[in-house]
Amino acid sequence: MDRYRCMMLLLTAMTISAVLILVSAGKGVERRKSAAAARQAGMQERAPVGYVLREYEGHLALYRENGIRPYRVLDTEVWLLPEEDRAALENGILLETEQELRQMLEDWDS
Repeated sequence: MDRYRCMMLLLTAMTISAVLILVSAGKGVERRKSAAAARQAGMQERAPVGYVLREYEGHLALYRENGIRPYRVLDTEVWLLPEEDRAALENGILLETEQELRQMLEDWDS
């Protein structure tokens, strides 16, 4: 009978351990899914940036969102712009659409 009790006790301990391991693994997967969903939601909340206007060699230049080099350099010379616009160009002016870009360039040309 003593041997039977030891086997039952061992089997019970193994079962409890297995349940704890499975629950812990499930919680880890759940946390990773939750974190991934939060990252995805954060990415969706941020408006897409189509253009970034910056100064390049004294001229206005268009950059892609994460671009290091301009993909288009405009004829507009930066020194002709108002002081506050030149200051904004140092950090880059983010524009979502081509319409916003056209409007800003038209405002500077007038």
